[in-house]
Amino acid sequence: MENLNWKNIFGNAPRIAHLKKILAENKFPHAVIFAGVEGIGKRKIAEMCAAVLLCENPKDGEACGICHSCKILAAGNHPDFYIVEPEKSKSAPTIKIGQIRTLQNEVALQPNYSACRVVIIDGAELMNTPAANCLLKTLEEPTGQTIFILTTANRAGLLMTIRSRCGTVNFEKISADEIANALNLRGVESERAKIISVLADGSFGRALKLEESGGYELRTDALNFLENLLNKKITVENIFDKGKSFSDGSKENFSDFVTYMQKILRDVFLLDKAELYNPDLKAHLANLKIPEKIIYELFDEGKNIQRKINSNANLRLLAESYFLKLRQIVET
Repeated sequence: MENLNWKNIFGNAPRIAHLKKILAENKFPHAVIFAGVEGIGKRKIAEMCAAVLLCENPKDGEACGICHSCKILAAGNHPDFYIVEPEKSKSAPTIKIGQIRTLQNEVALQPNYSACRVVIIDGAELMNTPAANCLLKTLEEPTGQTIFILTTANRAGLLMTIRSRCGTVNFEKISADEIANALNLRGVESERAKIISVLADGSFGRALKLEESGGYELRTDALNFLENLLNKKITVENIFDKGKSFSDGSKENFSDFVTYMQKILRDVFLLDKAELYNPDLKAHLANLKIPEKIIYELFDEGKNIQRKINSNANLRLLAESYFLKLRQIVET
């Protein structure tokens, strides 16, 4: 863990101020849920809270950064700091009961250097039922001086009994301006940063992925495909080629393509009625004349395919079936 300073965290200023206040007053709860969309910095904020809680000389809700505890935490080997993360598997990432049992053994011990132990459970909604029930027992009957911070993008996905035993801090999406400024500082050209910040929908983590994985270009690809589809320029050969190109990539990449298509269709439908996902494309989208019935059908097919993306279905066949269905809808 590096950069033990609140200045390195941007967005959610009111929540940060609240956390610093309760840390300074030694009122941090023994168990708390940090809830909010992916990529807004919940884990980094949890780590910053842990740094303050473990620090030997905290001041005004800040870690000193120079004590022994701060140094070993920054080096990544603090014995009183523990992180549980979802394990990758063939189906979906999961936090399993074995991980929680190992955690229980750790928190049963007295702290080594600090006044407490701090546990971060990152992606807590991904605990399977046995793991969640196992954690619940620890929260109900805590042993030792342990503070739990659960981060989640889906608070409703946690057991109600776990939610009832934890405080909650709800984090807001980060503003497009803040994301664009952060991208600028990383060397992203201003106009590109501005567009990516809108596409990121409040998530800086998503903005970084969009920049690194070519999300800007993928949106352009989705728009071009839709235009060619409406002009009946998409052949079966085009579809097979596109299916192959996506099969050479990842399910996440294909999922992003479908998401861009959905947002473009939504913007066409609500062009002058609501805030757009793609405001920079408004003039362009105004030229897309799509009957309402066709928009509904295309959008419904997008929802159908999004439900199937995380299944074990073959990615190439999934992509081809999606494109063929869109072509059928438009040409029928």
